[in-house]
Amino acid sequence: MIILLKKVRMDFLHKQEEAMKKLALVFVALAALCVAPLFAEGKKDAAKPAVDKVTTIAFVTNGAYTFWTYAKAGTTLAESEMPLKVVFYAPPNGTAEEQKRFIETMAAKGVDGIGVSVLDPANATPFLNSIGSKIPMVMFDSDADGATTNRKAYVGISNYGAGRAAGKEIAKALPSGGKFIIFVGKLDVQNAIERRQGIIDELLGLPAAEFYPGKMTPNTDKIELGKWTLLTTKLDGGDPMRAKSGAEEMIVAYPDAQLMVGLWSYSTPAFMSALKDAKLLGKMKIVAFDEEPMVLQGIKDGVVESTIVQDPFEYGHTTAKLLYELVKGTAKIPGNKLISVPGLVITKDNVAAFEKKLEDQIKSSY
Repeated sequence: MIILLKKVRMDFLHKQEEAMKKLALVFVALAALCVAPLFAEGKKDAAKPAVDKVTTIAFVTNGAYTFWTYAKAGTTLAESEMPLKVVFYAPPNGTAEEQKRFIETMAAKGVDGIGVSVLDPANATPFLNSIGSKIPMVMFDSDADGATTNRKAYVGISNYGAGRAAGKEIAKALPSGGKFIIFVGKLDVQNAIERRQGIIDELLGLPAAEFYPGKMTPNTDKIELGKWTLLTTKLDGGDPMRAKSGAEEMIVAYPDAQLMVGLWSYSTPAFMSALKDAKLLGKMKIVAFDEEPMVLQGIKDGVVESTIVQDPFEYGHTTAKLLYELVKGTAKIPGNKLISVPGLVITKDNVAAFEKKLEDQIKSSY
C-alpha cells in the first residue's frame, strides 16, 4: 500500500513538473509577442528622418502701405506649407535707414535669409552686398543695383514694362494728346525710376522693350513727349499726407492738367482725395498703379481709367518659398536671376474678377 502511494505521488509530481515547463514556455512566447512590437517601433523610429529645423527669414517692405497686406498673406501661406518662420517688417516712415537698422538686427540674430524691397538702391547696394555675402538675399518689387548686386534673385514684374503699359493707358485716355502729372514718393527707388521711364519711352514711341535701358530722363518740368506733355513729377518722400497736400498744390499750379498718374500704391488715393475736395474727381482723368480699394472702387465708379497691378501676395509667397529653398540647397533659379510675377491692367471690364482673386488670396492664408 505504501509503495502504491509513493508511486502515485511520484507520478503526480512528474506531471506537475511537465505542466510547469509547458506554462513557462507559454509565458516566454507571450513575452516575445509583447516585446517584438517594441523592437519594431524602435526600428521604425530609427528609420524616421530628423524633423526639419524651422528656417527663419526676414521680409522687409519699403513702407507701411496697404499694398503689403497681401504680401503678408502670401508669407503666411508659405509658413503653413513648410517649416518656416517669417519676420515681417514694414518701415513706418519708409526710409532706407529704417531698412538698414532692421536688416542689421536680423543678421545679428542669425536669420537664415532676407527678402527686401530696396529703398535707395544706389547707396544701399554695398551694404546689402555685405549681408548677402553671409546669408542668401532675394529682392522683390524694387531691386538692388542690378550691375553690382550679389542678391540671389529678383522676384517681381518688370517695372519698366509696367511703365510702358501705363504709357499705353495714358495714350488711350488722351488719344489726341494732352498734359499730365506723375505722382510718386521718391525717384531714388528703382521701381519708381523704371515706371516713370517706361511711361516716357512709350509716349515717345520708342521700340517695345521689357527691361529698363539704364538711363533715366532727368526730373524737369514740361517734358515734351510727342502729343503729350509731362508737366512735372511730384515727389512726396513716401508720405501719404504730403502726397495729398502736394496734389492740392499741383491742382492750383497746373490748371491745364488733364490726367494724373500715381506710381506708388498710396499716390492715387491721395490725389483722388484732393480732387474730390476740389470737385474735380470725375473731370480729371486718372491712371494708377496697384490695387488700393479706393482705386478699384474708382474704376467701378468710372472716375479711374485703369490701374497697373502687381501681385504682392505672390511676392510674399514666392520670396519666402525661394529663401527657404536657398537655405536648403534646393532652389532652382533662372540664369538671369529674374523670377517674373506677371502684372495686369485692370479696367472696368475685369475689376470684379480681380477683386474676387484678391479675396481668395487673403482667404488662402487663414
